Amino acid sequence: MKNIFWTVILAVALVSPTAGAARAAKKKLNACGCYGEGNNCTCTRNAKCGCPGECEPKGCEEARQKQLQKEIEAETKKAKEAEAAAERKLNPEAKAEEGDDAASGKGKAKAPAAKPMTAAAKKQLVKFIEAYLAAYPENKNKMLWEVRDELK
Repeated sequence: MKNIFWTVILAVALVSPTAGAARAAKKKLNACGCYGEGNNCTCTRNAKCGCPGECEPKGCEEARQKQLQKEIEAETKKAKEAEAAAERKLNPEAKAEEGDDAASGKGKAKAPAAKPMTAAAKKQLVKFIEAYLAAYPENKNKMLWEVRDELK
């Protein structure tokens, strides 16, 4: 009787790990190596990320969010650099004045001397002002410098 009891225990111990693997094999695994039952997600040991919206290992969504944040920061930095380069290209004297002010210890660079506007630039400015006033009719009685200060 004792031998039968220990034989059954030993048989159960040997079959149990293979039963779990057999259950996983019966379930249909996705490309990540996971399968889901309702809200539960079970993954094999060699499971990997790459199945958004499906069952995947823990931490994959957080890793995707971190990667997305890094990409956003990189694009923002690139856009700021491009904007600064365009500003330098349009106004090369401002950089020289900034360097002079930085060397002398002054804070803000002086505004560059105003260049006369071309006829095309004047037309474009009028169109911009008309478009702004169409969107914000309550500002039509304000002085231009007041509107400028509000927009800053």
